[in-house]
Amino acid sequence: MMRSLVGLAFLLLLKGQCCLGCAVSEEQRPLVTYLLRKMIQSTSVPGALPNPSVLLALRLAWDHNLSTEQRLLKILSQDAVDRVQNRKPFSSGQVALYALAHQASCSDPRRVSAKGSVLDLVQLLGKKFEMELENIKIHGNPLTNYYQLGLCVLALCQLQGSLSPSQAADLFIPDEKKYNLAGQFSVDTAAVAVLAQICIQTTENAILPGVNKTITANVQWLLKNILEQKSSDGVIGNMYSTGEAMQALTVSNNYLTPGSWSCPLTLATVLAEIPKGTFDNPMAAAQIVPSLEGRTYLDVKTINCSKDRGNLTLITPPTIPSTSHHQSSQLITVTYTVTDSVNNTFTDSTRVSVPKGSVFLNVMEAAQAKDPKRFRFTYEQSSWGPYITSVRGLTADNNKRTYWQLLSGKTPLSKGAGEYVVSNGEKLVIKYTVY
Repeated sequence: MMRSLVGLAFLLLLKGQCCLGCAVSEEQRPLVTYLLRKMIQSTSVPGALPNPSVLLALRLAWDHNLSTEQRLLKILSQDAVDRVQNRKPFSSGQVALYALAHQASCSDPRRVSAKGSVLDLVQLLGKKFEMELENIKIHGNPLTNYYQLGLCVLALCQLQGSLSPSQAADLFIPDEKKYNLAGQFSVDTAAVAVLAQICIQTTENAILPGVNKTITANVQWLLKNILEQKSSDGVIGNMYSTGEAMQALTVSNNYLTPGSWSCPLTLATVLAEIPKGTFDNPMAAAQIVPSLEGRTYLDVKTINCSKDRGNLTLITPPTIPSTSHHQSSQLITVTYTVTDSVNNTFTDSTRVSVPKGSVFLNVMEAAQAKDPKRFRFTYEQSSWGPYITSVRGLTADNNKRTYWQLLSGKTPLSKGAGEYVVSNGEKLVIKYTVY
């Protein structure tokens, strides 16, 4: 299924290749420009969270609004220093993205200055990574998850941090529980793991043959599983995992057999979704833009800021309207169920009426207003929008690998509570489950 290239010949091929992406044509460029402007506008929304993924995507694009990028870089610097000084949550994956965003902005991630302090993000990332490995050694799972571990290895590799190739190779040895989320294969996790290991093979100078063989086997297994999630229209996993999957497949060209993946087909399907508002969420845009530009996270270390084209304005193009839904005065009725599938302590349902165009979060609010005891919930803002932290006092707990999963019937949703627009008669479920 996969082309087996082991040893020196394989390394020479990889080191000599550039990323063989399929970027948008000049005629399609307005679609990318639309997403870039969406991300730029999101940085000025009052209360918006600092988002390193957005800056990273803006920097991997070919057109730039340099003043916005510099402003966002300053915000990220201040936020990183504040998190460390005040011991706020700063996970390994977040540190990795902050470090990559700085590098992509030609700002030394080892010397992040703010509030009179200087922070070494690469050194901090190394410490976070060691803590993850120690937790795996003791408890059998990382402090966060294997997606964030993939980002760690990718960033440490790109930024020449302290990283053992053999340790990284062993970390990604095939094991379904590493790459499954609620019983489904996580394309995002696998894609980042591929990027991280390709980085090691193309960057590290002294990889032992046995380590290289392990990485090759890991990547082959991951690519096989990624391709098994490919639909007939080219979508890989779901629309929101497709961007990172495209990156992984692009840098793995020498692993793939001819015809195993049609990048033009995937690209065409993604582009058709942009006018529908599918990628209006800034995080969704950030994850697809690099692939549309024919670039990947492995290009971070090669960005030349002196060649930036600072020609992107803040005006949203009227020719590509957003089709985001708005509430109307017409009411629809849905069934809403909350269930604890971990401890099996409760399952409660109710019917509520909400305005047409409402999102999942509106349904939760309506149910809570109707019966606060059974349907109370809390949430916090994340880069993807509202993230449900608890329902009926039962809190999502990363240490216990639990979270609240959104479903329509039995189908897990790829959109969040603040984005998924509900339909009349729909059966909505939020389930406490293990990943």
